[in-house]
Amino acid sequence: MKVFSPGLAVTTALTYALLFAAAPHAFGQTGFFGAYDPRLQEVLWNDAVGLQQNGNHQEAIEKLKRAAHLSRVNDGLDAKSQLPFVRAEIASHRALNQFVAADERHAYLSRIEARTIPSGPEKITALLRQAEWHQFALLEDIDEDEEATARMGKAWNFYRRALNESIATYGEDSAELFPALEGMVRAQYLLAGHRGIGASMPGRMDRERRDFAAGKSTFKRGLSVLVAMQQLNRDRLSVTREIQAQDLIRIADWAWWTGNRNYALNFYNTALALANGESLAPVANETSPLTEVDASVDPEASASEPNTPKTDTDEDAATTQPLNAETQPLNAETEQVNAETEQVNAETEQAPTDNTPSDEAVSTPKNPDYPTFRILEAPVALPAIAGFGPVLDIKTSEPAEGDLIVSFNISPTGKVVNIERVQLPVTTGPRGPERVIRRLRKTRFRPVFLNGEPVESDTITWTFEPKHWAMPGSTHSETST
Repeated sequence: MKVFSPGLAVTTALTYALLFAAAPHAFGQTGFFGAYDPRLQEVLWNDAVGLQQNGNHQEAIEKLKRAAHLSRVNDGLDAKSQLPFVRAEIASHRALNQFVAADERHAYLSRIEARTIPSGPEKITALLRQAEWHQFALLEDIDEDEEATARMGKAWNFYRRALNESIATYGEDSAELFPALEGMVRAQYLLAGHRGIGASMPGRMDRERRDFAAGKSTFKRGLSVLVAMQQLNRDRLSVTREIQAQDLIRIADWAWWTGNRNYALNFYNTALALANGESLAPVANETSPLTEVDASVDPEASASEPNTPKTDTDEDAATTQPLNAETQPLNAETEQVNAETEQVNAETEQAPTDNTPSDEAVSTPKNPDYPTFRILEAPVALPAIAGFGPVLDIKTSEPAEGDLIVSFNISPTGKVVNIERVQLPVTTGPRGPERVIRRLRKTRFRPVFLNGEPVESDTITWTFEPKHWAMPGSTHSETST
């Protein structure tokens, strides 16, 4: 007859616990808890986090998949508990440039989020994350043409749904609406860039041949989002004049980048009037600035029926939901860009009319109660939008022998002029640093303003590393200066 010894049992249990804490892998994933014990999820999660921190993303993916599987086994196929594991798996796929796998997991993640997160701040965050992924995929140019067009609709719809959820959660007068609105602005830059409208964009996104009719409607939709943001700040949140000026500059930047120069100059000058302490004519706004944000269908959308209601489970639909604002006739500048240089053929531009959807440009003398501040004194590469990286990544440390160094000026029209190759590396690969110079020429800049007029900038010197042009296996030889 065996005699049970409590002391021996406690000692044995403590021994196994200490051994597992010191070397959990010695027991395997099923040896200590059992194959489907829910406590294994935490063990797998901790292992995966450690692997990700050490850059072992492929091993982390396997553990995260196992943890998500356990979550579904224990909590159900649509278990909310699997969301952290799927999100972390996506992060590892992105770190490994496994974009197809990441896209598939994002589609799965979106379906589970739609079923398990009904509303509120968590829902907003989930929608913004989904929109950010589609934005990233567009900039990385991972799709064929038709798929890219569909992804444009997905990016826009996720940002629009995030705005609707933000309004439902926080009301129409909240600063919490800005993350979604800023995303909608980025979506319009993406759509414009895809249609061949405007100047260079960050990333590697393909550009179609420019469609002038589409350019006009795209400009109007982007404008209406920016005006909604500006009026929300000015009329509902009563922000400082400095922030009001930046809002006007952001509108002007969109017009400048898309080639609507006279329209842009009107907004730049209104911002300068604020900075100079002038009193602007008040604007009566009895309705919410968000009333211009509706759900009409973009002409380019192809995968959904017009006016079909959008539901949270339609995350794969390709509808692009634009903003339709009643605006004055638009400027019709056109741009023709060849492979080497950018030639701008400007048609007749119509100045903004009196129904400009912003502060009136009419100003009165300085008000001593208003502070003055300085703006528009340095050129800025566009698009200068939060959430976008630069068109070209500039090296800030000391130049190396294999770097490209160029000097240039920014013209009053925002173009790169007077380019000088201070240091031009000579490469043996098929691609060379001239491709950086070509892209620099296509970049649109916000110009410097002096006495209310755009002027040519001082000389700028930028340095670029070989990563901008080098291909794997290419080498650098001598340097030409």
